[in-house]
Amino acid sequence: MDAPEEELREANRIGALVRKKLFEIMDLQGDIDTLIRDKPTPFGSGPFKNCRPENLQWVVAMTAIHFILLEPASLVNGNEEVHAVGKKLIDLIVSQLNLLRETEPQG
Repeated sequence: MDAPEEELREANRIGALVRKKLFEIMDLQGDIDTLIRDKPTPFGSGPFKNCRPENLQWVVAMTAIHFILLEPASLVNGNEEVHAVGKKLIDLIVSQLNLLRETEPQG
């Protein structure tokens, strides 16, 4: 059963808006990293222009965790535990991204 044309247009419009917002977040993450570090940032939306919104959400989450891991562990009391959990989360997110990439239809 096909979806009505209007529903498809609305879904495409919302998908484009979600992608735009996620790219904005990714670029802001890159801008912040540039401001607080002396070397070029690996963050930003550039390498992810062809990703689906689901993939972009994982990348944004992983980048947020990465920012936490870049802080010195001694900066805040308890950061050692946050670092340990953050590393596990990044491993899990990378696994999810690989799974999404493997199941994404090749076109």
